[in-house]
Amino acid sequence: MLEERMRIIHLLDVYGPLLTEHQRKIMEDYYLEDLSLGEIAENGGTSRQAVHDVIKRVVRSLETYEEKLHLMERLRYISKMTAGAIENISTGNTVRIEYGLNLLRKLQSELEKE
Repeated sequence: MLEERMRIIHLLDVYGPLLTEHQRKIMEDYYLEDLSLGEIAENGGTSRQAVHDVIKRVVRSLETYEEKLHLMERLRYISKMTAGAIENISTGNTVRIEYGLNLLRKLQSELEKE
């Protein structure tokens, strides 16, 4: 449950700008502010069911965006490659520094292709 919640929060980080202001506000209230459906409904002057429907619809949209665009997956890959490069470069060991630089070169090459 927590893992799924974190996935949705990450999807919101990546694809939030594609949502309407109304959708984004509801999703932030629910996932980031941890407000209940009732609290969100009361604040927005709507029903709990309407809030629930918006959340379900937006989650489906976020998942569809990721299935088609893979931006979150790419960001994780870039982060992993960068972290590996930094870790190797920061050792001061010549061989590991070269390995870290090669990771960065590989990442740069892949990004330039896109």
